[in-house]
This record gives sequence, structure tokens and C-alpha cells, in this order.
Amino acid sequence: MFNRRFLRIKVFHELYAYWQDEKANRTLHEKSLLKSLEKAYQIYIYMLALPGAFRFFIAKELDIQQSKYFPQESIIKPFVAFHQNKLVLQLEESKLLQSKVKHHKLIWDQTTDTFKQVWQLFKDNAAFVAYAQKTSPTFADDKKMLNEFFQVCIAESDLFNHYIEEKFLNWEDDQVLVTTALLKSIDQMQNMKADEGILNDTVSADEENKFMQQLFVKCIESDDEFTKLVADKTSNWEPERIALVDMLLMKMALCEILKFPQIPVKVSINEYLEVAKLYSTPNSHGFINGILDKIQLDLRKQNKINKTGRGLVE
Repeated sequence: MFNRRFLRIKVFHELYAYWQDEKANRTLHEKSLLKSLEKAYQIYIYMLALPGAFRFFIAKELDIQQSKYFPQESIIKPFVAFHQNKLVLQLEESKLLQSKVKHHKLIWDQTTDTFKQVWQLFKDNAAFVAYAQKTSPTFADDKKMLNEFFQVCIAESDLFNHYIEEKFLNWEDDQVLVTTALLKSIDQMQNMKADEGILNDTVSADEENKFMQQLFVKCIESDDEFTKLVADKTSNWEPERIALVDMLLMKMALCEILKFPQIPVKVSINEYLEVAKLYSTPNSHGFINGILDKIQLDLRKQNKINKTGRGLVE
């Protein structure tokens, strides 16, 4: 359900914690790793349930406006536009989503003030103003509106973010990655098929867990091997002098290159260079790239890189 980079970052976080732990227990850290993914998944489900919860709030506000002695069309129209959005309605009526929400006990409650602030921001959003003027918005229009709604909630509403932080302690760590997965899911939604492409992704939770566990365990089990490979290409540096983040990212890349036969070498190197941009220094990208390139060239000469699968045979 989440992309591989998300999973790699989760493993990176846990490996970093593991190597910093003076009394590290691999089993406990492995459990912590899987639990962190479950927590991120709960936020994802919770956020998918947001449009339905917000639609309920909108319905009440719409009733208030329509029951006024002199109802104002300019005020009512935006409420109607959101309330009639086909994607919002699909998510609200999704039995699969409802079952996930119930299973994880994820309820949008005590949100009136939060939703009022979100609406004040969203009703003046230029993209939504244009959307609300359409008499017959297309499904593509509905998608763009919902995408914009999530971005306004997350990027512009302090009250919304505070509310989520109160619910999920991991919101700060997982916000960007969960939001990316969320927007990708909205983009994949099909008309009248809310459940397809959202909660039934081709990559199952079991596959995600397996990948993370294997990467975590193999990095630890082969640490001496990876340390030596890096040390041989950094003769002017003692391993202890290389930043822990840089060393860890190189070891994870080497783990995939040597221990994961179905992942292309270029993919592994590029992925960890991208992660380095997020977690290391500006100079680390070039340093890591140079070292990994030298190592993988030597490994090829020694026929130690064995890739299998279509288009992966080295």
C-alpha cells in the first residue's frame, strides 16, 4: 500500500535507533518497526475517512443556511458543491473503509471547531471557488477538488494538524509519507469503485512487512561485511569518522544490491541517494554516490551481484 521508499525510511529509522541503543534487542526493534508501519497505516485509514466526516459537518451547516428566512445562494452553493462531490460520497459509503475504521476504532469526534477553521480556509481556496461554480463537475473535477481539500487541511490549518497530533503521536514523522500515499490513492479512484486502488493495493501488508523485516535483519546480520566494503573504498577515513547516517544508508544500499536479487542495482542506489537528501548533509549525496559506485563496479567484476527476474540479469 505504501511505496518502497516509505518502507526503506521506516527501516532506516529503526536501524538508526538499533545502533544507538547500547542494549539493543533485535527482536524488540523488529517489533517496533512493524508497529510503526501499522501506526502509519492507521493514519492513512483515518484520513480516508475524513471526507465523509467533513461531509456530515457540511450537511449540518447546509441545513442551517437553507432554513434561514432569507437564504443566500452565494453561501449555500459552496456547501452544496462539497456535499455532492462524488468521490466524497463514495468514500462515505465504502463498506470496506467503514470496516477498517471500525476495526481500528478510528472516529472523527469533537471536530466542530477544527472543521469550521478548515471550511473558512477551503471555501476561499481559488481552486475550490472555481469548482463550486461548475454546474456539472466531471469525475476528474471531483478528484482535483478532493486533492485540494486534503492539501488545505494539512498545509494550511494549524488547528487541523494539532487535532491529528493529539490523536497520533507519529503524525510529525509520517505526515509527508502518509499524505503522498493518500493523494496517490485518490488519483487511482475510479468512478463508482471507491474500494478499488485504495485499500486493495497490489502490494499487500504481508509483503510490506516481509520486505522491511528482511532488510532490517539482513543489514544487521551482514554488518561486518558491509562495513568492510565501505572501509576498503574509504582508506583515508576510519569507519567511525563517517557520519552514522551516511554509513547506514550505504549499508542499506549494499544490502539490497547483494541480498535482494529482484531489485535493480540502480534502483537501490538512487533510492538511498534520495533518502540522503532528506536526512544527511548537502555533501553526503556525492560522497555516498561515489563510494557505492566504486563498490558495485568491484562487485560486478567479482561476479558477486546476482540479480534474477525479467530484465534484471546482470
